[in-house]
Amino acid sequence: MQIGFIVILIIAIFVAIFAIQNGTPVPIDLFFARYEMPLAVIMMICLILGAVIILVLGTTRQFKKRSEHNELKNKLRTLEGEKAKHEIDIKALENEKTQLEANIETIETEKSNLQNEIVEFSERVTRLEEKNKLLEEELALKEQETAMLKTQNINKIEEVTEITDEGAMQIDNENSEVESQ
Repeated sequence: MQIGFIVILIIAIFVAIFAIQNGTPVPIDLFFARYEMPLAVIMMICLILGAVIILVLGTTRQFKKRSEHNELKNKLRTLEGEKAKHEIDIKALENEKTQLEANIETIETEKSNLQNEIVEFSERVTRLEEKNKLLEEELALKEQETAMLKTQNINKIEEVTEITDEGAMQIDNENSEVESQ
């Protein structure tokens, strides 16, 4: 700050010395008018006009930079807000992912349990089919035995009926003989 003040002071001293040395009037043609002024005053007016033009251009440039800076700040804020929102979404998705992984694990265990049950049921079904075959074989044997017993009983009944028929005939013959006598 002090260095800038010293530089400005030195420049002001040179300008003052220049104005003192160039105090003679000079003719100036400005559009359609003709004026006579000291050269130092003309140079000071030109210097002041140049400073004003530079000040205006610098101020507009600075204003544009400030507006761009504010726009960039606003964009940065919105991007930070979006970033925070996306981070929340990412955390929610990660939580959902862990829940889905846990669900997958439970489904896998249920699947393996069901597969084990299927194996057990298939073993039971094969055992029951084997028992059913054995029972069918036993039933077939029993039917054969009953058929054989039926034929034996029928033969015995026929023998008994033949014996009773012969006995009845003999009784009838004896009765008839007795009657004839």
